[in-house]
Amino acid sequence: MRKHGPGAAPPAFDRRVWLLVGAMLVFRFGQGLFYPFSTIYFHNFVGIPLSLIGTGLGLLAATSVLSGLISGPLADRYGRKPVMLSALSGSAASFVLFAAADGLAGYMLACLVAGLVGSSMFDASRNAMVADVTPAGLRARAYGLVRVGGNVGWALGPAVAGLLAASAGSSAGTYRLMFAGTAALTLLVALALALLVAESRPAFAAAGEGPPPGGLRTALSDGRFLALLGAGFLLYYVFAQDWQALPVYARNFLGIEEGRIGLFLAGNGLVVILLQMPVARLLDARSKTGALIVCSLLFAASAATLLLTESFLGILVAFAGFFTLAEMILEVAGAALAAGMAPPGRRGTYLSLFGVCFGAAQGISPVVAGALLDARMPDAVWGLQLLAAGLAAAVLLSLRRRGV
Repeated sequence: MRKHGPGAAPPAFDRRVWLLVGAMLVFRFGQGLFYPFSTIYFHNFVGIPLSLIGTGLGLLAATSVLSGLISGPLADRYGRKPVMLSALSGSAASFVLFAAADGLAGYMLACLVAGLVGSSMFDASRNAMVADVTPAGLRARAYGLVRVGGNVGWALGPAVAGLLAASAGSSAGTYRLMFAGTAALTLLVALALALLVAESRPAFAAAGEGPPPGGLRTALSDGRFLALLGAGFLLYYVFAQDWQALPVYARNFLGIEEGRIGLFLAGNGLVVILLQMPVARLLDARSKTGALIVCSLLFAASAATLLLTESFLGILVAFAGFFTLAEMILEVAGAALAAGMAPPGRRGTYLSLFGVCFGAAQGISPVVAGALLDARMPDAVWGLQLLAAGLAAAVLLSLRRRGV
């Protein structure tokens, strides 16, 4: 038996894991051209109020919750690959719509499409494929490796976007060009996966039969899994909010220019590139519930830092430091714990429901942040994050006492 302890050779992952690493690099680079600066563009150039931008993101999140409820059972019944390809095609279409939007109606339509057929569907089917082809003792590292690929792209995307925006004088045309570039890169990923990735759905479906019916009902009657979903929602509340609120807060409240905003966003990706695999290696041998408790405390430290400082250095420490460490744990330990709780024929369903935690949180946290920033109350944003992180820690401690 191959050893995976300290000093052993690096584990040999299935070829599909490596293909997903490359796909995530390109996909996240494209997203990095869009998401960090989209709020600035739609507020400062299109003229949409921050609260309505938050409402659009809430619509995106609400429809992504619906998408997540459907995509998991679909991936269990029809396979991971067709669901991934549908999601990538839908994402590309949404970015074209974002680039063409010239008012609130176009923005809302793009948010609707992005939620219904977009990233949440892709992430659930991708995570299910990783779980299918990776032993339980290596899953944290496999998820970590895929995240490193994504964060190489994410580190480059915001930095390139910030430089392009600064060099072109932050013109509306530059932003629209970046959004169209995101659509093209997403289609490139879809084509590569269509040609190169083999299906990984469990062998029970080889004869054409799907998993037993009632997958959602079975998952939602699992009390321990429901507790994980509650904690996941609270943690993703903080995660989703900072990505949308911090760029606007830094630009419009602290006067930090786009180029420096791109640097602290890129710092997040750089830290993930350097530390994600060492962190994942530690997590494979340890309690995933305990790791998520640490994640809660790190999110709390990030929020507290933002309450206490208004400097660029403070934002760098809070976001590229505490927040990024928490994110690395959440994205790896959360998915590994959800996959471990799932019966093999339900992995798509369990992982899509865990992904719904992000969609549900994203439906609330940007609306809250937008309203509070419009009211010139940024400290309330970070105070609510402290509360959410503390509640998540309490839920996870109760799970730990139950032996999870």
